[in-house]
Amino acid sequence: MKKLIFILSISCIGYLTAGATSFSPDDRNKRPDDDKKSKVKRDDTTKQVIHSELLADNDEISDTIQILFPSHDLYTSWDTSSAHPYNFYETFKGDSVTLTLTQANDCGFSMPFKGGITSEFGWRKYRPHYGTDIDLETGDSVATAFDGMVRMAKYYFGYGNCIIVRHANGLETVYGHLSKIMVEPGQTVTAGSVIGLGGNTGRSFGSHLHFEMRYLGQALDTEDFVDYLKGELKSNTFTLRKSDVEHKYDLRALHSRHKRDVGMARAEKKHGKAGKVTKGSYRIKSGDTLGTIAKRNHTTVKALCKKNGLRPTSKLKKGQKLRI
Repeated sequence: MKKLIFILSISCIGYLTAGATSFSPDDRNKRPDDDKKSKVKRDDTTKQVIHSELLADNDEISDTIQILFPSHDLYTSWDTSSAHPYNFYETFKGDSVTLTLTQANDCGFSMPFKGGITSEFGWRKYRPHYGTDIDLETGDSVATAFDGMVRMAKYYFGYGNCIIVRHANGLETVYGHLSKIMVEPGQTVTAGSVIGLGGNTGRSFGSHLHFEMRYLGQALDTEDFVDYLKGELKSNTFTLRKSDVEHKYDLRALHSRHKRDVGMARAEKKHGKAGKVTKGSYRIKSGDTLGTIAKRNHTTVKALCKKNGLRPTSKLKKGQKLRI
């Protein structure tokens, strides 16, 4: 009886969510290729969040949740209002995980749309691009990649008309810039099911499908999963390592590290013009003083004197080597 009441209550929530698809003008400013969070007012704030503590207290409800929401053991929440409410680094506890993408008893994999790639996963000139853009015409049918359940279906910031489907393999797939949404949150879909029509809504400069694959909120390169020329999966299993996220998929962190490394390289190049530095040593140039050398190497005159047996008043010779 409890299970029946619980299912009916979730169904009601899903029905209300489907009707709440209006959006604020602020949504237009959200980019589909930018994960930076911003607080905005949204008309659709319906969400169903179930905490793991409650699941442990009621086995009957826990079983029902597993039936209702795919991969709920991973996500422990079902949010119909926000595209990416999950934090990968807080949730992913191990060093790696191997995903089995399809099972013998499901409908396998289907290309969302068989078209050429117009933009790949990676850093663009000013921002990250977390998906793969597939060329299509407005009105072309877009299908879901795997069996699953629709978590979000509405106009969402720069994504425009957007659908997010959660799958039993742990992934969530994102379909953006649609001209028409043909499903609603809570609806079960199978691989190859038409869920919408391609378009040019949101932050888009021409008709195309923005397609993403995410695991616990972290965007992954779809080309690591899909052979777009053959229109099939490269393998039925995929191993995701935390090190892969840090060194390949976390585009903002990678960009920040790159900017830091470039800055350090420029500083070293500029620093090298003032005097030759090698492995903790400095060769004195004409006009150098202990004060300028200390400042240039981020140390003190006292430290230089101690390391080199000098006094603050010692005379320096051109070509002399100092330990830094």
